[in-house]
Amino acid sequence: MDKNYLNNVSKAAFAAGLNAQRIRLAAQILKRARMIWIVGNGGSAATASHFASDLTKAAGLLATSLPDQTPIITAYGNDTGWENMYASFLLEHMQEKDVLVAISCSGNSANILRAAEAAIGKLVVLTGRGRGNALAGMDSAVCICVDHADIRVQEDIHLAICHMIAGEIGIH
Repeated sequence: MDKNYLNNVSKAAFAAGLNAQRIRLAAQILKRARMIWIVGNGGSAATASHFASDLTKAAGLLATSLPDQTPIITAYGNDTGWENMYASFLLEHMQEKDVLVAISCSGNSANILRAAEAAIGKLVVLTGRGRGNALAGMDSAVCICVDHADIRVQEDIHLAICHMIAGEIGIH
């Protein structure tokens, strides 16, 4: 058993809480969006799904997790390449008043980077500390980075940040 895991999560959560200004800014941006599109892979896809649910049901916003759209996203991946599966969809459906939330611990997933590049509206980034994190270096409205090497900790804090954002918006 990793005896330091909860201690690491606690330290990372405290550090994330210090990003309160960025969390409030992300909440303000999302609150004004026409539509919120959320992308992620693996554990970040699960966070995307959870966040879309909270934003839609609990905060009353229009949000969708693209990883949850398995048939259409895999069709885009098959037809345009897996690195383009999110970007191809967004180029056809995203509008100027929309927001893309890109979640990637490494910040280097090709399909997430392409989605961020394709974003027509504003970009909100949740990422972690990774080598050459390209997502963190992109031009975004707000970037919240969990500065911890353990991806498990990053994923846990990303979900906590999503809950903080939904709470800032106002849970119904």
